[in-house]
Amino acid sequence: MTQKPRNQQANEGFDLVQHALSFQGKDKIAGLTEAQTRAYASAVMQKESAGKVNSDNKQGYYGQYQFGAEALVETGLVDREKYNAAIAAAKKQYGKAWRKQWYAKNTGLHAKFLEDASNWKTPGGLSSFLGDKALQDAKFVEYTNKQIQQGIKLKAINANDSAERIAAFAGAAHLKGVGGASALFKQHKETRDGNGTSTAEYAQRAQSAINRLAPQVEQAMQGGHAAAQPTTDAPATPAARPANTHDGIDTGTAHPAPPAIQAGQQQAKRAMPKDASSFAAPSSASGTQAILSQRSRFNGYKYQYGGKGEQDAKGVKRIDCSHLVNQAVKGAGYAIPYQTTADMAHSQYYQEVDAKDVKPGDIALWQGKKNHTGIVEDYDAKTGKGSFFGAQSKKGASRAAMGKGAWWGQPQKFLRPKAEYLQAPPAAAVQKAPQPKAVASQPLTQKPVTAKPAAAASAQQPAASAAVQKLLRAEGSTRVYQMADGTVQTRSGGTVAWRNHNPGNLKFGYAGSHDKTDHSKRSKARALADAQKRYQGVVDLDQWGNAIFTDEAAGRAAKAQLLTQQHGDKTIEQMLPKYAVSDYSGKAHHAQYAEGIYQLAASRGLDLHGKKIKDLTHPEFEALMDGMKKVEGFKAGKVAVSGAPSASPASPSSAEPHTTPPAKATIAAKPAESAGPSAAAPKPAPPAKKSAPTGQAAPALGNTAESQLSALIAQLSAALAQPIRVVVDVQNGNIVAAVNAANSKQQRRN
Repeated sequence: MTQKPRNQQANEGFDLVQHALSFQGKDKIAGLTEAQTRAYASAVMQKESAGKVNSDNKQGYYGQYQFGAEALVETGLVDREKYNAAIAAAKKQYGKAWRKQWYAKNTGLHAKFLEDASNWKTPGGLSSFLGDKALQDAKFVEYTNKQIQQGIKLKAINANDSAERIAAFAGAAHLKGVGGASALFKQHKETRDGNGTSTAEYAQRAQSAINRLAPQVEQAMQGGHAAAQPTTDAPATPAARPANTHDGIDTGTAHPAPPAIQAGQQQAKRAMPKDASSFAAPSSASGTQAILSQRSRFNGYKYQYGGKGEQDAKGVKRIDCSHLVNQAVKGAGYAIPYQTTADMAHSQYYQEVDAKDVKPGDIALWQGKKNHTGIVEDYDAKTGKGSFFGAQSKKGASRAAMGKGAWWGQPQKFLRPKAEYLQAPPAAAVQKAPQPKAVASQPLTQKPVTAKPAAAASAQQPAASAAVQKLLRAEGSTRVYQMADGTVQTRSGGTVAWRNHNPGNLKFGYAGSHDKTDHSKRSKARALADAQKRYQGVVDLDQWGNAIFTDEAAGRAAKAQLLTQQHGDKTIEQMLPKYAVSDYSGKAHHAQYAEGIYQLAASRGLDLHGKKIKDLTHPEFEALMDGMKKVEGFKAGKVAVSGAPSASPASPSSAEPHTTPPAKATIAAKPAESAGPSAAAPKPAPPAKKSAPTGQAAPALGNTAESQLSALIAQLSAALAQPIRVVVDVQNGNIVAAVNAANSKQQRRN
């Protein structure tokens, strides 16, 4: 099954849950539960044949799963010696053109070989196989398990990997064999079949089957799935087949589920529609259209490498291609952090889209000499021509042609944001905080609360609105930042990697820095310019020359860029002497450094010894990044935030989703100007205590807290004549505010 074109039969009305329940294989796929096995099988048969047991693509691929001679030989249904002899004869007769003759439609040698019953080991040959659903299901599991075992031997996957990863490998292998799947998992290299379907698409389909379909199948199985199993081990006879037959061969209607599980099926149907197009491609058309509608916000923008939309000295807003795309995606409601074009190519936030399925609003991505990205406006897969909107180096934010004959040429990939990162606007999820009434102030007697260190800060990605905009002060182990939302953030303690959002400790020496081991003659301004030219997200350099990034995600992306672009051909042992050098922080111990990386990788069941960085799989590369982060030292300190945040950004969903509770933040507010002793001050409104509905988006809770806190601070600032400290703890929608008014009563304003 390594070269077959896909069977392009219609899938409309295909019931994924029904076909999963009708699955008659007795064994499970290695690493998967029974429900996951059924879900994966249903997803594959939907794509391959729309569930038709007697499906024939006229090129020698048959049945629900479109088995060819290779798979039928491996599962013991077809004689191996006769198959090898037929291949040898084709090569001898047709030379290099043998494949063309073997897979030719209608007249191909492949189909003729399988139509000959004498080449089969089972009675009835192909006719019997096409009429036996139980046999096809059983052999599908057997063949899939063989491919998984081969993948483990090739170290493309591990036996203890997650069901999602194992299924993804199996999906890619089903399309292009174990070799194609290994290329995807070990080298990030996609391959395609005769119809242009990629291994990445099949891997994504398999992952969706585990994550989205399997829970519905599990639910439907409650109440007696055993009745769905075949009543005999023997192949089905013509008399036992469904009534919908032609010449004794099933024409495609799946065996109906017994009445015992009809109730479970109906329950699952309510949770998953029959039309499974959304299962194959989670992102909806409305999501991509929302991205396309963001174009107008970039009117007048000019191009600048690393630009994020800031105004220059002449008042012109400047942006680069990747920031434009990310801002458009966020503006459409997706909680996806900024990524460079290199990171987007293998991003967890996007799924790859086949050229034939591209829609306006999808993302076009070029790699290699023309690193670029933009938003698809239109595209014709037949002609290979279209247009896109992006930040062009000469024309700025504008439309440009792509595809055949255009300067940009054909994109290497088309991407679509995953639906799971699409979040509802906060306004639709929460109620507006009530406006407080102005009343005479009363003494405040709440017990003071001390802010706790932001211990979880390193585990959470900061929101875009909380990104560092400017370094205000760097002294010792303290950094004071002006944030994009108008607040001032003070980071103290912790490691320098944490304080600077620089997990790789990337450094740019300059004359006059505190690092006396660095003898660079360039000025700090020149060093900063060099850093910003090389990496996106660099805000400033600290007193030692360490780069300061907008957030940890930007720092991590820069580190990944350095490793892949400058050290891709090196092993870890070869890379470290160039990466980690002795400086003011101490002497570099490369052997210990490498051992720390290997230990972390080993804890995840991975072995990085002797592998070049460019050859690492995605999990292996993540282990390298995390191992280096651990060795470099990335420990959180304390975070204090002062000042009221400015208006919320245009994108309501700019923060990355997370499941850990938000850390407590200390917010210091300055007192209001004196209004005279007789001025009436408003009474602080009581904090909201009603819990938010279960499942409400985390950013929505944050916005609710922010609006209520802003109102509270405004009232308290008017009521008190000295700075106040407010600690806000958001837990499941409950907001608790405590005011520390430790000054004497004489300092309070009546």
